This record gives sequence, C-alpha cells and structure tokens, in this order.
Amino acid sequence: MATITKTAGTSIISLQSIAANTVVISSVQDVSTKLGATMFIQFGRRATTALTEGMEFRIEASAQSSGDGFWFPMASFKTNISAAESEAVSGTVASGTNVITVASTTNLTVADRIFIDNTTIGNSEWGKIKAISANVSVTIEDNLVNAQTGSTIYDQAELYVAQLDLTAITRLRLVCDGSNTGQAVAVQAYTVTGDSIG
Repeated sequence: MATITKTAGTSIISLQSIAANTVVISSVQDVSTKLGATMFIQFGRRATTALTEGMEFRIEASAQSSGDGFWFPMASFKTNISAAESEAVSGTVASGTNVITVASTTNLTVADRIFIDNTTIGNSEWGKIKAISANVSVTIEDNLVNAQTGSTIYDQAELYVAQLDLTAITRLRLVCDGSNTGQAVAVQAYTVTGDSIG
C-alpha cells in the first residue's frame, strides 16, 4: 500500500484583524515539490453592522517561477454581508471547556458559527453552537483553546475549504480582499499539503 507524506498546519494567514477597506496578501508559498493542498479559511465578524461589501478570498497561483504580475485565481469565495449579533462573554470562561456564559442569547441559534473576539486578537477563536441555555450560556462543539475573558461572541462567522491540484504549480498565495468591507474583520488560513507518494 502506498505511503502518502503530508505536511499539516502550515499558516498562510495568521489569526489577525484586517482593517476596514484593506487588502491583505499572504507571503508567497513555494509549492514546487507539493502534489496537492487543502486550504482552510476562517472568517469572523468584529462589529454588528452589515458589511458594505463581502470580503473576497482569492487563492492564486503564479504562471511564473518568480516575480509578480502573473497571478491567476484557482478558487475564490465571498462572504455574506448580513448584520451580526454580538453578546459579551460573562466573567472568565476557562480553556478546555465548551460552555460559554453570556447574559443574553438573543438571536443566537443552534448551528450558528461564531467568532469569539478576544481583546488579544491572537487568543480569539471560532466555534459552532450545539446547545443554548436561554440567557445563560451557549455550548459549542469543541473545547476552547484559550481562556475567554472580556471577549465578545459574534455570529455570522464563516469557513471555506478549497482542494487544490498543485502538480503543475510552483507558487501559491492567498489574497484577502476587503477593499470595501466598511469594517474590521478577523481572518485565519492554513493548509495541509500532500508532499509525496511512496
């Protein structure tokens, strides 16, 4: 049976806040020795008002082995613009737990994807609501990685996955085009690559 070598958890865009009306482009990824990749993109809201326009994510490949000006889209996604619900996290919720205390659960529903916006952006995280105790707490599917104190929950979080054939590609990048979002948003992206088959 063939053995597939993979590299998991390569950060393409570190967890960060992207300012309103801003375009962020990842560093160029050398994929000349990779056979394929799956890119995972997470998007979170940081305000309740509707976006002026959705954030566009473009996964681009270069037709050249170096330099700029020859980038072409392999896949693209555009976020929704709907207004978001926000709820403040009550007290401190410990890492390793999945019940998040809130004073109100208005407009939050089971199956909502949420962004848990920490005052330290690097300690923020995403989750999916699996249960609600009205005006007491929400329970998410997975345990928190970080303790959440002074954080705010926003619904309308989104995720995107793209599977990419890299056999005829040498360079890859991700463009986060928020040129008309009207507000700051949170983004994070990783890849897992298929490196070889032996």
